[in-house]
Amino acid sequence: MERLANDGGIEGVEPAVFRMEHSGGFLGSRTLTGCLLAVYLAVLAWIILLKMQFSLDVVGTMRSVNLVPLAGATVINGALDYREAVQNMLAFVPFGLYAGMLFGRRSLWWGLAPIALVSLAFEALQFAFAMGASDVTDLLANTAGGALGLCLYALVRRIVRSDERAMRAGNAVALAGTALVLAFLGVLIVANL
Repeated sequence: MERLANDGGIEGVEPAVFRMEHSGGFLGSRTLTGCLLAVYLAVLAWIILLKMQFSLDVVGTMRSVNLVPLAGATVINGALDYREAVQNMLAFVPFGLYAGMLFGRRSLWWGLAPIALVSLAFEALQFAFAMGASDVTDLLANTAGGALGLCLYALVRRIVRSDERAMRAGNAVALAGTALVLAFLGVLIVANL
């Protein structure tokens, strides 16, 4: 039988070297993800609630409720047009990506619940302040877009086989996208002065 060495290891056996995973640095930071999510939500609120206007003129202009899914689709040349539902879905994909980065390997419901609640809050605020149509189709499309984002992040995490690499890649893409959106908003602000 082998004896314990003075350092707590087994004599004649090399001690195992425990390496801590180094942090992901700036791009691997959950703080960065949270900041990018806050900017995304602010821009999303501006788009959904203020209809991309720089004034509060939209408040009190329209209030309607549709509780029948897909009943609000417009008819163009005799065919139903679901472009708005698709656009709502695409607008919430980044939310799903952020939720995936922040909640990691938790269940789908951990990421999906805040997405659905934020979407519901937007619809309720539109109704409360008469800022647009509150539509169950929007709620469903937004939540589906968030679910798609969660699935995309899970796929990236599986491909790169590392939470850290997936987080860095997600934050890098999100940072670039946020910079482009903010630059575009800057151009819009300057153009509207």
